[in-house]
Amino acid sequence: MSKAEDVTQKAKRIRQIALLCVVLSAAGLWGASRLKFVTVAVDDDKAGASTKELVGSVWDPALVPLALAMVASLILSIAVQPIVRRILGVVIAALAATASFRAVQLLGNDVDLARAKSLLSSGAATQKESDPVQISEWAQVVSGEVHTMGIVLVLLAAALGVVGGAILILRPGEQSKGHSRYETPEVRRADAEEDLAENPDSTRVLWDALDAGVDPTEESDFSRTKRGR
Repeated sequence: MSKAEDVTQKAKRIRQIALLCVVLSAAGLWGASRLKFVTVAVDDDKAGASTKELVGSVWDPALVPLALAMVASLILSIAVQPIVRRILGVVIAALAATASFRAVQLLGNDVDLARAKSLLSSGAATQKESDPVQISEWAQVVSGEVHTMGIVLVLLAAALGVVGGAILILRPGEQSKGHSRYETPEVRRADAEEDLAENPDSTRVLWDALDAGVDPTEESDFSRTKRGR
């Protein structure tokens, strides 16, 4: 393997690490959205005392949309050039950081009882139509407990997303030199001769040259020009 190919393979491996980080981040955010975030105690004069659980997707409705947006940005980054990949890296890192906002709030502060009551009284906590989770308007949410597992998973997933985005920003890869379907045969042949002169031992370059109609055993005009400098 030539030095150029080795550098290219190393860049691909680094980018694959970034892609893996983002995929795991999105999966972690989705998984956290299914876990319990908060359990609250409700006091209702008519219905009596009860406890209600709020999962991640209820407490922070943005978790799943943010995870999907990260995956969409990730898929787009595969097909674009490095400068756009850097921009998408910024987007991914920003989305991941945003996903951790409410998790950090829960760890750093007491449960927002007013928010819990709003979610419960509006029916937003209902995950299934056949199993409604709702309290009356006059009920009071008197206390709340945070479940750290879901919160920690959000923070870990967000950290992975930031790392993946940062890698795409810092190591976006090289400019693609793929041939366009609209290139003329002459342009493709000239490009193939240039690649062959620069990397004569590359198997990929040899196949590209043959595909473009260039005989690798013959010395091209580009090779003679380069040798004459």
